[in-house]
Amino acid sequence: MNQRLVYMILLALAFVSMVIGVHRSIVEDDILGNYWIFMVGFVFYMLYRYSKKKDSAK
Repeated sequence: MNQRLVYMILLALAFVSMVIGVHRSIVEDDILGNYWIFMVGFVFYMLYRYSKKKDSAK
C-alpha cells in the first residue's frame, strides 16, 4: 500500500476521532465518559508520527 495513503488514513482517523470526542463531550456534558475516544485519536496520531519518522529515517 502506498505510504502516503497510510499516512493520510491515520491522520484522518485521528482527526475524526478527536472531533467525535469533542462533539460527544459537548452533547453529553461528560468528558471523562468519552476519554477513551480521545485516547483512540491520540493512538492514531502517535502511529502516524511513528510511521512517518520511521519512514523518513530510511
